[in-house]
This record gives sequence, C-alpha cells and structure tokens, in this order.
Amino acid sequence: MDWSTRKKMGCFSIIGALLLAIIGYIIYVNFLKVEPTCFDGKQNQDERGIDCGGICALVCPMDTRSIVPLWSRVFEITPGVYSAVTYLENQNTTSGVEAVSYELRTYDANNILTSEPITGTMFIGPNDRTAIFESPIITGNRIPKEAFFTLTSIPQWKKTDPKFQVPQLGSRAIVLTDETTSPKLSAEIVNNTLHDYRSIPVVAVLYNSQGNAIHASQTFVESINQQSSVPVFFTWPKPFNEPVARIEIIPRINPFVQN
Repeated sequence: MDWSTRKKMGCFSIIGALLLAIIGYIIYVNFLKVEPTCFDGKQNQDERGIDCGGICALVCPMDTRSIVPLWSRVFEITPGVYSAVTYLENQNTTSGVEAVSYELRTYDANNILTSEPITGTMFIGPNDRTAIFESPIITGNRIPKEAFFTLTSIPQWKKTDPKFQVPQLGSRAIVLTDETTSPKLSAEIVNNTLHDYRSIPVVAVLYNSQGNAIHASQTFVESINQQSSVPVFFTWPKPFNEPVARIEIIPRINPFVQN
C-alpha cells in the first residue's frame, strides 16, 4: 500500500470516527441523557444541598429556623371534657411546612396523663404566629393542668408564594357577650386581597389582663372571596371565671393548597 493510499485511509478513519462521535452525542443528548431534577438524590444543579435550595422547592435545613412552640394551654369545656391550644411561631419569612406530625399530652397536678396522647398533622405558613386547636379531649375524672406539645416528624421546609409573607386575612367587629352565663363571641373575617380562599380554620384565643390565655375555641370558614368579609361565631357552654381583657382571632390559611 503506497503512501497516498495510506493517507486517504487515515483521513477516512478520522472522518468516520468524528461521524460516530457526533451520532453518539446526538443519541446521548436526545435519548440517553438524564436531566438533573430536584428529586434525583444528587446536588447537580444550582442547589445549595441535595435536592434543596436554588431552583428546588425544598429549602435546605441550614437555611431555616425551627418552629417555636411558645405555649400550650388546656381549657375546660364541661367537667371531663377539655380543649387545648398550642401557640406556634414560624420565623422563616419565605418558607413553610406542608405537613408535619405532632403529639399533644395533657397531665394532671400529679403529672399523670389525663387522656391518651393526641396526634395529628398540621401545616405552617411563612412568617406567622398561629394556633393549633384540639377538642374534645375526654379526661373522665382527671383534671388536666398542663399540656405539652412536641413535633414527631422532621419538618420539610418549602418555598411559599411571596404573598403569604404578610397576613392575607384579618378580623374586625369582635363582640363578646354573656360572659357570666353562656359566653358568645362574634366577629368578621376580612379578605382585602385579590385572592379567594377556601376551608379556613379560625381559632379564637381569649386572654386575661395578665396576658394569659384563659379560653379558646375554633370554627371554620368554608370560603371567603376577594374583597369581602364573612361572619364567624364561637360559643361556650359555661360562664368564664375571670374577665376577658383581649381577644385574638386567628384565620389559618394553608399556603400549599390551591384556592
């Protein structure tokens, strides 16, 4: 084989190799390449951690603050039947928790459980102080004095719509009557936003002059349209044993539910 033939064959080999490389690349890009996602268990985008931060919906644990339970109280409804409220704070302004498990235990003066532990799941909105209400708690002959709230799963923090950084609903026209007989509380929930909301728990917490919660109740608003208001009502079957100095109405909007 002369030199000219060898040169031509070498050129053909190089061209063939290039063509095979190009074809292989096209096949890889279009059929074999796996695009990085926020669910592949790898830190392979602009993520700050594995599948969190950056473009991912999940927020990395190092970029969040823990949920703070500020207090828990138990309130008598009738003898042997109680309700309880846990007041929580989320200091994360741009993220919340879609669902986290919790447990509530109530104890009597001798530190004995007054009922079976109460378990549930809750959502937490961003930049929020909120209340988790439990009722009825059946205690029989035991009288609960203390309530203890704990999280039983690790919160998974997710980014939320920026609108939830400020309260979406407010309250007005709060009126408490018949405190010494059968107390009744009425109020209006106000939606001054351009969004409609559905299935809203509304918790009422009543405080004495020392700022301690002395009574609570919960109702539900099925829907409240933008630029509107709806009435809410709360009742108690027995008179209050001390005057109410302040009333807090807490509408709880789930930022992870499409309304």
